[in-house]
Amino acid sequence: METNLLKQLVMASGTSGDEQEVREILYRELIGQADEITFDGLGSFIARKGSKGPKVAIIAHMDEVGFIVKHISEDGFLSFDTVGSWWNQSMLNHRVEIRTRSGKVAGIIGSIAPHALSEKDKAHPMEHDAMFIDIGANSTEMVAEMGVAIGDFVCPEPNFTELTSERILGKALDNRAGCALVAELFKQCDNDEITLYAVATVQEEVGLRGAQTSAEAIQPDIAIVIDTMVTGDTPGFDQIKFPLKLGSGAALALFDKRYIPHQKLKQHLVELAQNIAEPLQFCTMKTGATDGGRYNVMGGGRPVVAFCLPTRYLHANSSMISKADYDSLAKLIERFLKGYSTEKHAEICRYIG
Repeated sequence: METNLLKQLVMASGTSGDEQEVREILYRELIGQADEITFDGLGSFIARKGSKGPKVAIIAHMDEVGFIVKHISEDGFLSFDTVGSWWNQSMLNHRVEIRTRSGKVAGIIGSIAPHALSEKDKAHPMEHDAMFIDIGANSTEMVAEMGVAIGDFVCPEPNFTELTSERILGKALDNRAGCALVAELFKQCDNDEITLYAVATVQEEVGLRGAQTSAEAIQPDIAIVIDTMVTGDTPGFDQIKFPLKLGSGAALALFDKRYIPHQKLKQHLVELAQNIAEPLQFCTMKTGATDGGRYNVMGGGRPVVAFCLPTRYLHANSSMISKADYDSLAKLIERFLKGYSTEKHAEICRYIG
């Protein structure tokens, strides 16, 4: 794991629709490694290496869940909408960062103090429409002087900590961890029998939009998506519905709301993991989707498989992953890319015979 790259990506602002900082980091990281870097019409990052054989895309989304400023009150408080899926109780009293045209502005999602709440009020989560962002301003004019405007994007205050030698805690590990891994694999791959694409998509959290546009732009022959998935290894989870555990290997997604893996490709990767002694977990997700749900159907479709890093505390201010899971998935996909060829692709794509 290249911890320095992951930290840079985590500390960047990148709410869906405002991924510029992440795009710039990836460009700097891969410009010396790629034969070509392009962008689709929405701004998804596309690096290419090679020009022969099957087109293989490895994909991660670069956006994160966040907020957008929708109103500024006369006394300087900001109303906001959520961008992506949030649980209201994960938002209150957390520090945030507003990315303005002139720089970053710190703030906090404010709430009524418990002293002013009845016992009945305390028993119910506050709706996000009743929340506000406080940046210390006392008027609309002061907000403008600080550079904040309606339409500015907001993300949780950036944070990154190596808790132990094995566990990382940080903002937006969904899916900056995937972006870091895609970049590492692109740099490591040295197979002139394939054309390799490293893709970091935009606006996944609001409908897999960059997956659709980048798939149309590239038209790859095969796609491997890297994302994150909820673990069930903390108190309170149904471990049948949520079987993943940190440190027990990456997860192969068997099913989500928009995707089912290509069965031959899935089996090939499962057998490869067994052959090189890398652990694999398996998961399903009925209430969400990965970028695999667009790459599998756009432009006639193609073999797609999605891997997910088990992650605690998704869609919150900080989440947690295992370095061991990350490194294990890196080894598996690196070995797959190293051995892929026109012959192997023809075998995987053969439906009859």
